[in-house]
Amino acid sequence: MSDHQIHRTRPVLHYAWIVAFVGGVAVFCGLGLGRFAFGMLLPAMSDSLGWSYAQAGMLGFINLLGYLTSVLIVPPFLARVGTRVAVTSGLLLMALSMFAMVLAQSLPMLSGLYFLTGIGSGAVVLPALSVMANWFAPSHRGLATGLVMAGPGFGIIFSGKAVPNLTPFQNILAWQMGWLIFGAMSVVVAALAFGFLRNHPGQMGHSPFGRSPLPGQPQSVAPEGAARRRLLLHMGIIYGLYGATYMLYVTFIVTSMRDSYGMTQAQAGGLWSWFGILSIPSGLLFGGLSDRIGRRAGMAIGFACLSVAFACVGFTAWRPGLYVSVGLFGLAAWSIPVIISAAAGDYFGPVGTAKALAALMLTFSAGQAAGPALAGVMAEQSGDFSSSYRLATAAACAAVALVAVLRPPMVRGN
Repeated sequence: MSDHQIHRTRPVLHYAWIVAFVGGVAVFCGLGLGRFAFGMLLPAMSDSLGWSYAQAGMLGFINLLGYLTSVLIVPPFLARVGTRVAVTSGLLLMALSMFAMVLAQSLPMLSGLYFLTGIGSGAVVLPALSVMANWFAPSHRGLATGLVMAGPGFGIIFSGKAVPNLTPFQNILAWQMGWLIFGAMSVVVAALAFGFLRNHPGQMGHSPFGRSPLPGQPQSVAPEGAARRRLLLHMGIIYGLYGATYMLYVTFIVTSMRDSYGMTQAQAGGLWSWFGILSIPSGLLFGGLSDRIGRRAGMAIGFACLSVAFACVGFTAWRPGLYVSVGLFGLAAWSIPVIISAAAGDYFGPVGTAKALAALMLTFSAGQAAGPALAGVMAEQSGDFSSSYRLATAAACAAVALVAVLRPPMVRGN
């Protein structure tokens, strides 16, 4: 009996890692296909439908309004149905909207459908990230969140390799084939998520994975009232700056490769794939690093890398600078979402993580919506995106300063 009990409490593979892996596959669709593949499809969509830079940026803005809407409606839905149903529903909504985009031809109709894709993306990402606070103790929370955020990197690789090779089929254009394939993949992943995701380790007879503070050791205490609001505002501004800068970059860097650096669609797709390859270990690298050196130091390093990446394309049109930019951006791409998500668990505890993340994602989504829209307007005036990348450099530097003055979590007895 004793051996049997030990086998149950210490399995070879803790189910928490299965939840993290399936969460990563879900975010592969939620962000990798629903969000980042848009940058690869955008040039073909713009050419086919005759869009300007501003119109292309507006479609990305509409998608992010959908994501913002999702942040408002998902937390109560998540509290009622749990992670498994929320993620599955988000993936199915994404699939339906992608299938419908195959039939759409006008900007208003595509905008409405991509708005729904944004809602679905948020319904996947928020639950997949917040549930890590249930399944992992602080000692492994950053690493686990990094595993979830490895998913988008595979989505970027897939879109970078697949989209340039898409060909029309009968009356379906190449970019429409892309949305059709992405929708079908989302249906498959929805079935996987429904089969394996669970909301809490107790449902599988487990405790959270990792090292929790022992009795008598200092334990973090969630702030309340005005202190909670100040902390959320501070973290929200940091996350909003990241949202604006990273979304500007991923939306238009492929367009810049083609228009400013003279690359073909295949060359741009190959470089975009390298970004995806480098971004796969990004979350694991920075999540594990933040587990060791602290969340604030990890975020500061991440923003410093991003600022250099933006500067390389903002202040020079030299192609090696583009390669350095893509490489640095890939390595640091998911540093901030991973560390912010882990920090939300540290500051607010497992019970308050989902609500805190939802509040943080409001400013994150607002930044994501504003970044591409502003960049599109600036590009209409200047003829390219270099001024937008310079503005992103300044914003990332400002974020480093804000991270430096972020207070550590309160501990019992403070």
